[in-house]
Amino acid sequence: MTPAARLSAAMEVLAEIEARRRPVAEALKDWGNAHRFAGSKDRAAIGNLVYDALRWRASSAWIMGADTPRALVLGTVGHRWKLGADGLAAYAGDPHGPEPLTDDELARLANVDLASAPPQVRADIPDWIAP
Repeated sequence: MTPAARLSAAMEVLAEIEARRRPVAEALKDWGNAHRFAGSKDRAAIGNLVYDALRWRASSAWIMGADTPRALVLGTVGHRWKLGADGLAAYAGDPHGPEPLTDDELARLANVDLASAPPQVRADIPDWIAP
């Protein structure tokens, strides 16, 4: 699988988790069973991306302005994995990758500043835990 295809797969798994309220490990296992072409390295990379997107959900959603699977994956890879807007834009045109980044997504990834974010976003904790 190409790196762009891994992004699409992670978005697919996150959408499944969100839509059906399934445990992450179960959703990843089912995705792997349904996509036999993905090797062990691909499955590990997709699993890492899914768990990182959930771990950094608050900051990724704040950066991207949305809490969708696409926004979480792009925010995680673009900011936390330090690929940046240019790195993600390089995946445009991959037939198995996600849709090309919109102008808004490119702008959000190019100008990340968590200093003005609420404390629970900077700490990546759920709102209900915040003081």
